[in-house]
Amino acid sequence: QVRTPSPGRSAATIWAATRGGLVALVILIAALAGIPGETHPWRDGRWWLDRFSYFDSYHFVRIATEGYFTPARSCCDQAYFPGYPLAMRAAAPALSGPTLAGWIIALVAGVLAAVAFSGVARQSLSAPRAQRRALSLLAPAPAGVYTVAVYSESLFLAAALGAWWAGLKQRWWLAGLGAALAVSTRVTGIFLVLGLLVMYAVSLRQSRRWPRVQVLWPLLPALALGGWLAWLRLRTGSWDAYREAQAIGWKRSTMAPWDALVHQFGQISGAGDNWLQVSRSIDLLAVVGGVVLTVIVLARHRWAEAAYLIPSVGVILTGSVWESAPRYALAWFPAYLILAEAAERRRWLWWLTVGISLLLGAFMVYGWATRRWVA
Repeated sequence: QVRTPSPGRSAATIWAATRGGLVALVILIAALAGIPGETHPWRDGRWWLDRFSYFDSYHFVRIATEGYFTPARSCCDQAYFPGYPLAMRAAAPALSGPTLAGWIIALVAGVLAAVAFSGVARQSLSAPRAQRRALSLLAPAPAGVYTVAVYSESLFLAAALGAWWAGLKQRWWLAGLGAALAVSTRVTGIFLVLGLLVMYAVSLRQSRRWPRVQVLWPLLPALALGGWLAWLRLRTGSWDAYREAQAIGWKRSTMAPWDALVHQFGQISGAGDNWLQVSRSIDLLAVVGGVVLTVIVLARHRWAEAAYLIPSVGVILTGSVWESAPRYALAWFPAYLILAEAAERRRWLWWLTVGISLLLGAFMVYGWATRRWVA
């Protein structure tokens, strides 16, 4: 009798295979394009490995090597949360340096994220085919190249999806641990906690039970966030050091959504070349897609997902910088669930979504491999 592999194992296999394809594609494109070795001070030096370390990667490598502050540098690495660079620092001695450590952490975390998302899909969708389709929509996501780069995307996805899966299974202490790791990795982990709090409140109302000791699970992410902010306060003298670093280093500020939209159109029209113009247009599409997704989630009364998405999308929509929106959209996992469910009735929707994702993904992979700005 042939044994059917478990959904988690199938998800891990699919993710590992698609990531392997992305790694090979990046190296092949870079080789064919004749991309030389890197000259950045925080490069690794191994040509193949430096294909996956660029842009924000250098911040993570520097933090893992030197810490957040040195006598010559007081800003603005504190704009990056500490979970990922701390993991890189811990693994670096065994993995010949922080760059390789960060890359392997990203690859392993991506597999764990796929397994966790498979669990989320099984808890959220009734049709087995829709459960499988959900992962087939996440795997070709346009910004997927960042899941094989020295970036925190994979680690955040693993933590966030693991926490959400645990919450759906009513395992709240485990959800709290996952949320604590998510909060330690990216600021959007705070929004994940909001979604989990709503999920917990809804579960209490439906079960008509009084809260037990597990009601204290939010203390775990609160301690993670509070510890990080307190450390920054100790080092910088400000409780708002994260936002200040964003404002100084990236000129990020808050504005009304309509002003932000006008500003983004100005960024597109004022782009210095066609490539950057297309990239900024994709940023715009990602934000518009996030707004549409949030409206759909609200209309379907998916309150926990709405509590997560509203601030996740809103913080970009009301910001002066929409760059990297496709990367942030990787973690808007309700989109993959809703599309997988809708594709049960309209199969063409799955083909259309995958086709668009592959087209945009090809653009981003080529841009990354040839050192153009993509997100």
